[in-house]
Amino acid sequence: MRVTAVAGVVAVVVSVVAAFVLPYRGSAVASPRTVTLVALAASLWIGFSANRDAASRLEKIRRAFAVHGDEGRLLRDHWLVYVVVLFRLGMMLVGGLVVALWGSGPTFGIWFLIMGGLMIGLTWPTSRKTQLLLGRARALREDS
Repeated sequence: MRVTAVAGVVAVVVSVVAAFVLPYRGSAVASPRTVTLVALAASLWIGFSANRDAASRLEKIRRAFAVHGDEGRLLRDHWLVYVVVLFRLGMMLVGGLVVALWGSGPTFGIWFLIMGGLMIGLTWPTSRKTQLLLGRARALREDS
Protein backbone atom coordinates (compact mmCIF):
# COMPACT_ATOMS: atom_id res chain seq x y z
CA MET A 1 0.00 0.00 0.00
CA ARG A 2 2.87 2.34 0.68
CA VAL A 3 4.13 1.93 -2.88
CA THR A 4 0.70 3.01 -4.07
CA ALA A 5 0.81 5.96 -1.65
CA VAL A 6 4.21 7.00 -2.99
CA ALA A 7 2.73 6.94 -6.50
CA GLY A 8 0.04 9.34 -5.25
CA VAL A 9 2.67 11.69 -3.83
CA VAL A 10 4.64 11.52 -7.09
CA ALA A 11 1.45 12.46 -8.96
CA VAL A 12 1.15 15.55 -6.75
CA VAL A 13 4.74 16.60 -7.47
CA VAL A 14 4.35 16.02 -11.21
CA SER A 15 1.11 18.01 -11.21
CA VAL A 16 2.70 20.96 -9.42
CA VAL A 17 5.62 21.01 -11.85
CA ALA A 18 3.28 20.68 -14.84
CA ALA A 19 1.12 23.57 -13.59
CA PHE A 20 4.08 25.91 -13.77
CA VAL A 21 5.95 24.46 -16.76
CA LEU A 22 3.14 23.95 -19.26
CA PRO A 23 2.03 27.13 -21.05
CA TYR A 24 -1.26 28.78 -20.13
CA ARG A 25 -3.78 27.90 -22.82
CA GLY A 26 -6.86 29.93 -21.95
CA SER A 27 -10.36 28.79 -22.76
CA ALA A 28 -12.44 29.52 -25.82
CA VAL A 29 -15.54 27.96 -24.24
CA ALA A 30 -15.83 29.82 -20.93
CA SER A 31 -14.17 32.61 -19.00
CA PRO A 32 -11.22 31.74 -16.76
CA ARG A 33 -13.35 32.52 -13.70
CA THR A 34 -16.06 30.08 -14.84
CA VAL A 35 -13.50 27.35 -15.52
CA THR A 36 -12.01 27.94 -12.05
CA LEU A 37 -15.39 27.82 -10.28
CA VAL A 38 -16.47 24.66 -12.10
CA ALA A 39 -13.14 23.00 -11.33
CA LEU A 40 -13.46 24.07 -7.68
CA ALA A 41 -16.97 22.65 -7.36
CA ALA A 42 -16.00 19.39 -9.05
CA SER A 43 -12.80 19.01 -7.02
CA LEU A 44 -14.55 19.65 -3.72
CA TRP A 45 -17.37 17.24 -4.51
CA ILE A 46 -15.04 14.48 -5.71
CA GLY A 47 -12.55 14.97 -2.89
CA PHE A 48 -14.96 15.14 0.00
CA SER A 49 -17.26 12.39 -1.25
CA ALA A 50 -14.26 10.03 -1.54
CA ASN A 51 -14.30 9.45 2.22
CA ARG A 52 -17.99 8.56 2.28
CA ASP A 53 -17.54 6.22 -0.68
CA ALA A 54 -14.49 4.57 0.92
CA ALA A 55 -16.34 4.04 4.21
CA SER A 56 -19.17 2.32 2.35
CA ARG A 57 -16.77 0.08 0.44
CA LEU A 58 -14.80 -0.77 3.60
CA GLU A 59 -17.99 -1.77 5.37
CA LYS A 60 -18.78 -4.17 2.51
CA ILE A 61 -15.36 -5.80 2.65
CA ARG A 62 -15.57 -6.14 6.43
CA ARG A 63 -18.93 -7.88 6.07
CA ALA A 64 -17.47 -10.15 3.39
CA PHE A 65 -14.59 -10.95 5.75
CA ALA A 66 -17.12 -11.98 8.40
CA VAL A 67 -18.17 -14.71 5.95
CA HIS A 68 -14.88 -15.84 4.38
CA GLY A 69 -12.36 -15.04 7.17
CA ASP A 70 -9.39 -14.71 4.78
CA GLU A 71 -7.16 -11.85 6.00
CA GLY A 72 -5.17 -11.83 2.76
CA ARG A 73 -8.35 -11.21 0.78
CA LEU A 74 -9.42 -8.53 3.27
CA LEU A 75 -6.13 -6.68 2.80
CA ARG A 76 -6.28 -7.04 -1.00
CA ASP A 77 -9.82 -5.65 -1.01
CA HIS A 78 -8.68 -2.84 1.28
CA TRP A 79 -5.87 -2.02 -1.15
CA LEU A 80 -8.38 -1.85 -4.02
CA VAL A 81 -10.49 0.60 -2.00
CA TYR A 82 -7.34 2.62 -1.37
CA VAL A 83 -6.55 2.72 -5.10
CA VAL A 84 -10.06 4.03 -5.82
CA VAL A 85 -9.66 6.72 -3.13
CA LEU A 86 -6.31 7.80 -4.58
CA PHE A 87 -7.83 7.90 -8.05
CA ARG A 88 -10.66 10.12 -6.83
CA LEU A 89 -8.24 12.42 -5.03
CA GLY A 90 -6.16 12.43 -8.19
CA MET A 91 -9.14 14.04 -9.89
CA MET A 92 -8.57 16.99 -7.57
CA LEU A 93 -5.11 17.24 -9.09
CA VAL A 94 -6.67 17.24 -12.54
CA GLY A 95 -8.91 20.09 -11.37
CA GLY A 96 -5.81 22.00 -10.29
CA LEU A 97 -4.21 21.48 -13.68
CA VAL A 98 -7.39 22.61 -15.43
CA VAL A 99 -7.34 25.82 -13.39
CA ALA A 100 -3.63 26.31 -14.05
CA LEU A 101 -3.89 25.75 -17.81
CA TRP A 102 -7.39 26.98 -18.74
CA GLY A 103 -8.70 28.81 -15.70
CA SER A 104 -7.25 31.57 -13.55
CA GLY A 105 -3.67 30.36 -13.98
CA PRO A 106 -1.06 28.49 -11.96
CA THR A 107 -1.20 30.84 -8.97
CA PHE A 108 -4.78 29.70 -8.34
CA GLY A 109 -4.29 26.17 -9.60
CA ILE A 110 -1.53 25.53 -7.06
CA TRP A 111 -4.08 25.85 -4.24
CA PHE A 112 -6.17 23.07 -5.77
CA LEU A 113 -3.03 20.97 -6.06
CA ILE A 114 -2.05 21.68 -2.46
CA MET A 115 -5.55 20.71 -1.27
CA GLY A 116 -5.42 17.47 -3.27
CA GLY A 117 -1.90 16.78 -2.03
CA LEU A 118 -2.93 17.27 1.60
CA MET A 119 -5.87 14.92 1.18
CA ILE A 120 -3.63 12.32 -0.45
CA GLY A 121 -1.19 12.77 2.44
CA LEU A 122 -3.99 12.13 4.94
CA THR A 123 -4.60 8.74 3.34
CA TRP A 124 -1.02 7.59 4.00
CA PRO A 125 -1.20 3.94 5.10
CA THR A 126 0.09 3.27 8.61
CA SER A 127 0.39 0.14 10.71
CA ARG A 128 -2.16 1.62 13.11
CA LYS A 129 -4.75 2.02 10.35
CA THR A 130 -4.15 -1.54 9.17
CA GLN A 131 -4.45 -2.94 12.69
CA LEU A 132 -7.66 -0.95 13.19
CA LEU A 133 -9.13 -2.41 9.99
CA LEU A 134 -8.15 -5.94 11.01
CA GLY A 135 -9.47 -5.46 14.55
CA ARG A 136 -12.84 -4.17 13.38
CA ALA A 137 -13.14 -6.94 10.80
CA ARG A 138 -12.25 -9.62 13.35
CA ALA A 139 -14.76 -8.20 15.82
CA LEU A 140 -17.46 -8.34 13.14
CA ARG A 141 -16.49 -11.93 12.38
CA GLU A 142 -16.74 -12.88 16.07
CA ASP A 143 -20.21 -11.30 16.32
CA SER A 144 -21.62 -13.45 13.53
